[in-house]
Amino acid sequence: MITTTQKLVSPTLAPPLDSIASPTSRLGDGWDLVPFILLLATFIFLGLTGHDPWKADEAYIFGIIHSMLEDGSWLVPLVAGEPFMEKPPLYAWVAAWLVRGLRGWLAAPDAARITSGLFMTATCWAIASAARNWWGDGNGRYAPILLTACVGLTVQSHMMMPDVPLLTSFSLACWGYSIAQRRSTAGGLLLGLGVGIGFLSKGVLGPAIIGLTSILLPVCFKQWRESRYRNTLVIALITSLPMLLIWPTLLYLHVPDLFSTWFWDNNFGRFLGFSAAGRGTEHPPYFWWQTLPWFTFPVLPIALHALWQWRRQIVTHPGIQCTILLTTVTLVVLLSSACVRAVYALPILAPLAILAVPSARSLPLLVNRLWAGGSLILFVVPAAIIWSGWLIMMRTSAVPHWSWITRHLPADFVPQFDLLDFSVAAAVTAGACYGLRRSNATQSPACGLFSWTIGLTLVWGLLSTLWMPWLDYAKSYTRVFESIPWPHTHGCIASLGLGEGERAMLDYTADRRTYRQEVTARPDCDLLFLQGYVASGAGIIDSTKWELIWSGGRPGDTWQKFWLFRARNL
Repeated sequence: MITTTQKLVSPTLAPPLDSIASPTSRLGDGWDLVPFILLLATFIFLGLTGHDPWKADEAYIFGIIHSMLEDGSWLVPLVAGEPFMEKPPLYAWVAAWLVRGLRGWLAAPDAARITSGLFMTATCWAIASAARNWWGDGNGRYAPILLTACVGLTVQSHMMMPDVPLLTSFSLACWGYSIAQRRSTAGGLLLGLGVGIGFLSKGVLGPAIIGLTSILLPVCFKQWRESRYRNTLVIALITSLPMLLIWPTLLYLHVPDLFSTWFWDNNFGRFLGFSAAGRGTEHPPYFWWQTLPWFTFPVLPIALHALWQWRRQIVTHPGIQCTILLTTVTLVVLLSSACVRAVYALPILAPLAILAVPSARSLPLLVNRLWAGGSLILFVVPAAIIWSGWLIMMRTSAVPHWSWITRHLPADFVPQFDLLDFSVAAAVTAGACYGLRRSNATQSPACGLFSWTIGLTLVWGLLSTLWMPWLDYAKSYTRVFESIPWPHTHGCIASLGLGEGERAMLDYTADRRTYRQEVTARPDCDLLFLQGYVASGAGIIDSTKWELIWSGGRPGDTWQKFWLFRARNL
């Protein structure tokens, strides 16, 4: 009996995959699995530690984690004592346990950020398994390399963001689909786990996309109209039900108003638009057509090449069918949503990376050479600039006087030598030089992809070590909030214009919680904390009632500032 995989690799229809994944490949088989793992581990875990929570998502997500540990609020997400029902609490649950377990080893924000590393590890494992099942032995490891090559993933995957486990949920779903027609029980468990993780990470949207894809597969393709796939869906439903029901039910029973806020306003309201106004995430024209090309690069063009190369097998190969359908449904949902941000496109990277695997390993040698050479130019130059800047900082104890960089990073930063950062940066540089030399010296499959990913990881690794203190100095709220001269006696603190992230970091760094005037006016508060634009911020406060006692902002932030006022009737 001829399998669908054998049909796919028929020489009359497409280049044979068995020749692409031959045992003689210098990069991709045998002991060479070790460089793959080292490259992935370097990319995933570098940049997770060494800095405070940054605006915007990290700050309020860490605020939820901090409230869980300090207030014991594991059911209702809180930010500085106030309910924050935008997302379910899975990410915060895992992060809070890591903070508690790693206490004494890592700072709380660093320990919390390890959550993203763990979910990214699970993501890479899942898409590698799916690619191996669909494309054959020797191909699975290329899916996570393609994923980590994506420009849009680099920063987002190293932040405290629930979108990272949402990417994991799509990857697990792909893994489940890849074995659904052979092992319905295992496939159902993986698919159900993916649905549950997606729901507890971001709400209804992820499970809706996976559920719609699961329904459309047998509607569009006859290979999925069989009893094993139906059994897979039943097992997936049973597996996901506890994750879909327990937290929402408890939330509804204890605080039904907050359940309504979460379920309607932050799921349907943000998607349909009736609760998105004023949140800064409205859907501008052509947003996704401008964002997706760079966000998904270089996977999108490779996936499109694969789709063209094996276009005749769309009706026969389940891997192509599943990845195309999941990508299409996700894209339609993104285009239909009233709320948009680039990070919302993270889940689409999983099916694209899997679809792109065979094409990445069969690109013409000339394309690989041009890609590899271009990667050297593109990434080695910024790597050299980062090293040069660090050397200047170590020699002069001041930042380099480069106007193009001091427009974005503060010029008053005082650098200090850190042996660990230097050692890691040196090791990453040496490893990248070896990998780039080997990749360019061999005529191996996907040498262009490897050169790109190695170069991207090198630049990210150097930024995450040599320049991380400078970046953190610019983006952290710790120093500015710790410098506030709080009066010794006061009733309460009112705030105006203070965002979720800023309230969370004020609570964490200064142990101060405010009462937002926009929500609950407190006339008994004798302190007023204001966040606003430099040009107009303090001017909105009545100087006959309030006396300015402090003002400040993050270093290098020239457009936003904080002011602390004291009531004049004290």
